[in-house]
Amino acid sequence: MRRLSKITMMIVAFMLIAATFGSASAQEGTPPADGTYGENYKADPNLLIKAVGSKDGMPDIGLAAVYRAGLPVTDDMLKKAIECFKTSPCDTGTGGKVSVAMADGYGLIPWREISRMEFILQALTYKDIGKIAYTDAKGDLNQALSDIRSDISLGYNIIVGYPDAGEAVLPAVREATQAGVIYIPYSYGTIGTPGTDYPTTVAEDVCLLGTNFADIMNKEVGKGKIALLGGTPGNPLSAAWQACEEKALSPDIKVIGKADTNWTQDGVLQAMSGFLSTDPDLAGVSYEYAGGFEGGVRAYQAAKLPLKLVLTLRTDEDGLFCQLSGIKDANVKIYYSAGGNFQARIALTAGIMKIAGATLPTSIIVPGHMRQADASTCNPNINPETPLSTLIPLNVIEAMYPASAPAAATTAS
Repeated sequence: MRRLSKITMMIVAFMLIAATFGSASAQEGTPPADGTYGENYKADPNLLIKAVGSKDGMPDIGLAAVYRAGLPVTDDMLKKAIECFKTSPCDTGTGGKVSVAMADGYGLIPWREISRMEFILQALTYKDIGKIAYTDAKGDLNQALSDIRSDISLGYNIIVGYPDAGEAVLPAVREATQAGVIYIPYSYGTIGTPGTDYPTTVAEDVCLLGTNFADIMNKEVGKGKIALLGGTPGNPLSAAWQACEEKALSPDIKVIGKADTNWTQDGVLQAMSGFLSTDPDLAGVSYEYAGGFEGGVRAYQAAKLPLKLVLTLRTDEDGLFCQLSGIKDANVKIYYSAGGNFQARIALTAGIMKIAGATLPTSIIVPGHMRQADASTCNPNINPETPLSTLIPLNVIEAMYPASAPAAATTAS
């Protein structure tokens, strides 16, 4: 009875917030909204191209999120963002009644740090958000469940996260929905039934991503062996694109194996060392995480094998491009899509719009386009773990990582 009473009280409180919230208004000084639910949909075309490779195809909720990403980051906002990055929970100072949380299943890699800052910066554009929190389950399922349940009991209105353990996280997600808490996964953290178990999910079409990988391998490799690398065991993202890539591959291409890497350089080093020990003539590798494949480069160097392969990637961390451009004899064709960290912004904006009365689609599909890297892709003046597609301004990246590289850049241990 106590549990039911508590959930009922939370639902009532949430409804009161929604009623008083009105529209999702922005910080003082933000240009007035020209659309519904307090959002402005006139996203900067240059930011759209930076994020996904095209100014076209972004759904309205994505346009609203990217518009906010283009708002100026003042000195005060920068200080608050770094405070929230280092301390959880943090008070935004606005007195807003809405509290938001990011519940990470495995936050021990730089990609998650960048996504977290995208989330923080987005939250700071809403004066109605008064508190921002972050939890990291570090790959522990029980902790992931506990973190979401804790956010529910503490009264957070919106939870954004990536469910690394896949369907096993679903019981806590359903509890959030039953309690009136908006849970939205991003980066194809799709589990259960979006629209029923939780309002919506944010992702590019990851089956199309896998098909695009296959098309590139069919063209560039033609006939030969490739390997597929994934992230944390059981995560839905890796499983989805790998299944679609395998289905679309030519019969002349053989997948010699798959390996989980926990999205770390050391994980890739171990996986690639194993593959190269039995198949040194490996012709291609598909993977989500460009930054992690720096471990693959180390595997080739340790095996004293020439770096000759086709590499299809989802993300676009700058360090790999710079590393390969500095290896004289490397013959690597790299195709990449986008880091996708900005999807955390879209998930948060979707949650805020739902509070404001919007009916969300069951999935928010972000456009994706494959791009080929060349010598100009490397930017030696930014932190190597920075995705080229991030919407975080450079001065914020510099404040996040004042040294030459983040502590988590090489290993997640």
